[in-house]
Amino acid sequence: MKNNTTAWFIVGFLVLLVVGVVVAGIYSSGSSPSSTSAGFVATTAPPITSSDWTMGSATATVSLIEYGDFQCPACGEYYPIVKQLLSEYGNKIYFVFRNFPLYTIHPDAGIAAQAAEAAGLQGKYWEMHDLLYENQATWSAAAPADVVSQHFDGYASQLGLNANTFDADINSSAVLNKIQDDVNGGNAAQIDHTPTFFVNLRQIPNPTGLAGFEATINAALASSTAAQ
Repeated sequence: MKNNTTAWFIVGFLVLLVVGVVVAGIYSSGSSPSSTSAGFVATTAPPITSSDWTMGSATATVSLIEYGDFQCPACGEYYPIVKQLLSEYGNKIYFVFRNFPLYTIHPDAGIAAQAAEAAGLQGKYWEMHDLLYENQATWSAAAPADVVSQHFDGYASQLGLNANTFDADINSSAVLNKIQDDVNGGNAAQIDHTPTFFVNLRQIPNPTGLAGFEATINAALASSTAAQ
């Protein structure tokens, strides 16, 4: 009887351990548009500054900030939803994208962020941002040491960037410092998954689709206290 009890105890412990690891992995790697947000606690993002990459009007009463990882599959799922949202609302909202690469689970995320920032130094940040998400399934399979030469250099050429400047900028201190500043801000806001969204600097649960985003944005637009 004692042996049976011990065996069941060990089996139960292993099951709980495996479940815990799986849940932790799902939580840290991102949440898709179909996921829920039980136990959500809102945090606050750092204010928008001139160093941020933005779209829309700076005078809009509603800001939308995304902390994203270019290799994150969940971010890839949200990408077309956010694009549709920006097309629909135009200058009524002020969109900001900030880097939050999950280095430990997405080995190409850091260098992808560097590629976007390097393109930005030549005035093509959003174009590279879009190419990275639209081709995520292709370049994500490459090793970090090869992804620039195999994919990102080609995207730079497609965008008409100076190739030598792009290759120099991608590992420059300016690019690396910008990404680290974004990460520091995300850490201060206690971000632990991507994508994470903030409306008027206040974190929101990830909407389950376009309609969820619209409801949140419309409520913020209707609020007399709306502010960036």
